[in-house]
Amino acid sequence: MRKLAVFLMLLAAGKIATLEWLHRSATDDVVINAYRPRALDACSTDARRLAGTGGDTAWSSDTQIRLEVGMRDRDVRIWQVDNPAWSARFRNPYLHLEAGPPAARLRCEYDIINGTATASKV
Repeated sequence: MRKLAVFLMLLAAGKIATLEWLHRSATDDVVINAYRPRALDACSTDARRLAGTGGDTAWSSDTQIRLEVGMRDRDVRIWQVDNPAWSARFRNPYLHLEAGPPAARLRCEYDIINGTATASKV
């Protein structure tokens, strides 16, 4: 009987994990597809400031994009909620784009909340 209870608990945990994974991946896909055109436009505009990168040709509709919440390079601790950069570090969603040939790879970070992009050479 104990083995049956453990087996049912494992099945329930597997079901919850699968549903959570499906929900997260579907949400990521929806957000990425909703903001893809804006991110591509903002990144190509910001990439023009980088000399010799070919910013106009690098960003296309088949560019790899991934969603990430929070900006890891901000030096803010989770308990510093009064810090003005706290939202940027832990709350705001960002789209990360990479494009270009391996020799001249471009990386761009699009802030969905503020509608701004920051491009850089890798």
